[in-house]
Amino acid sequence: SRSFGLGTRMPWDEAFLIESLSDSTIYMSYYLVAHLLQGGNLYGKETGPAKITPEQCTEAFWDCIMLGKPYNPSLGLKKELVEKLKREIEFWYPMDLRVSGKDLVPNHLTMSLYNHAAVWADRPEMWPRGFFCNGHVQVDAEKMSKSKGNFITLSGAIEEWGADATRLTCADAGDGTDNANYNRVVADRTIL
Repeated sequence: SRSFGLGTRMPWDEAFLIESLSDSTIYMSYYLVAHLLQGGNLYGKETGPAKITPEQCTEAFWDCIMLGKPYNPSLGLKKELVEKLKREIEFWYPMDLRVSGKDLVPNHLTMSLYNHAAVWADRPEMWPRGFFCNGHVQVDAEKMSKSKGNFITLSGAIEEWGADATRLTCADAGDGTDNANYNRVVADRTIL
């Protein structure tokens, strides 16, 4: 960790940051308990249904629920509550599939593997089970961008060509790490 730059402040010690690359590769494990810790409050300013405060989210707390370490009464939390949080992690993790853009292979996705292997060093069954990388989306063989004026949203495509024509055009666009090409001529011909 570090003390300046981009990243997320450590909730229990704001002098330190979790650097942004590490933060962006393992955050999905937190989502599994966020609804109990924060409820619907995005910023964590209120305690959620579990009534656990940020101060109670100590390293020992996270070790127990994330790493599967045994319950310790010194956490100051009811065993049933800690076990409930632990069950959320054990049920939903690891992720079966992480889908991401091909440009993230050398950084985020590689760091994701490293971080999972480091955090769950003794539990490889908690490592991601699969990754799928996709290419970028083009429109009529040109990079799709707002500045070029060729940006098509899914709802915009459905409005213009209908759901079936949009599905067929997306299926025809390409697969895998090749750049997908949404061809408006294909969409037009599908509805003619």
